[in-house]
Amino acid sequence: MTLQISTEATEEVITDFANEFYDAYELCEVKLVELENNPSNPHLINLIFRAIHSIKGNLSFVGLQPLLPLLQSMEDLLSKIREGELTFSASLSDVILLSIDHTKSVVDELTGQGESDLTPLAIQEIRDKFSNIIKASPDELQHAINATINTLAPETIITQEETPPAFAPKTKPPSATQNLLKILQRHDIPLTDDINLMVSLVAPFELRSPYWHGKCARQLLLALGMNKVADNRVNPAQLAAATMMHDFGMCFFPIDLLHKSTEHSAKEKKQLHQHPRTTYELLCKMRHWSDAAEMVHQHHEHMNGQGYPHQLVEEEICDGAKIIAIVDTFDAIMNERAHIEMVKRPFIRAVLEINRYSGTQFSAEWVNIFNQFAQKLHLSYRTNTP
Repeated sequence: MTLQISTEATEEVITDFANEFYDAYELCEVKLVELENNPSNPHLINLIFRAIHSIKGNLSFVGLQPLLPLLQSMEDLLSKIREGELTFSASLSDVILLSIDHTKSVVDELTGQGESDLTPLAIQEIRDKFSNIIKASPDELQHAINATINTLAPETIITQEETPPAFAPKTKPPSATQNLLKILQRHDIPLTDDINLMVSLVAPFELRSPYWHGKCARQLLLALGMNKVADNRVNPAQLAAATMMHDFGMCFFPIDLLHKSTEHSAKEKKQLHQHPRTTYELLCKMRHWSDAAEMVHQHHEHMNGQGYPHQLVEEEICDGAKIIAIVDTFDAIMNERAHIEMVKRPFIRAVLEINRYSGTQFSAEWVNIFNQFAQKLHLSYRTNTP
């Protein structure tokens, strides 16, 4: 273990501590999401504060004293929120959740369920970042929060190479085609003329908007990975075609509609909801891609029947569409503010959001499969390798 942990606790004590910790961890996850929707609710803030305080109080019993400064920093931040000196936000929720997740990595290692790379130096750096948030002026606050998120989750950092000129991309994303071909070959998908045509369409599609750069490779990696966990229940070539092409109809919309920051009108929503149909009809005109066409047509349907275009329910929706629905939303959450605040949404937060809609928007079965693949996916996000 990277931290110097010394404990004389019995296995029974460690097990009891771990069970209490995981319960508190789960409570914090759920209540942080609720708090984002109701940020002034003192009851929710108090529940999270007490959970963190309880974890901190139990650390010494199992030799995890080196984690005390990290938990104290979380308490200090939550105290400022409770006292009204800081306004709770989605970004602060990310800070707290990521900090708890680092604590969880140490508990996982203590109980033989994983490994942690947390060090005393890293804990001190995190504490300094928390202090900067607490002391920041209103103008400096978001910068201090972003710096803390980037320290807690290095994969959230936006590099210069990842940041194209706003709304005016002029160059092809680095190695976009190579990344796609590498993923296809890894999953033994034949590079037929049709597949090569679809791959060739990705680069001009992604150049249509700075928000789309690298999107197809990221989504293809996840979709085929999930399918492999499920023993390739969906034909991999059909799934690959649908994943690469499912949003292709979007590139024919006006730029001002794609980049609109205010709420869309009913007419605009109707227009946007036509994009699956565009690609569906295109794939139907090609031979051998009817399964992919159906996946594309259904990828915005919800398990509870509240999706579009046909308000299908779970048993009417094909597995490929269920996969793409998760993939598409996960990628959108990860990158939702990347070109505004110059920071990606932390991986753990995106995973939590997917699980939040399990059984309603997304298939619970495929969310479970997504969770199984998520740890491997996390590594790919950290190393930027598909």
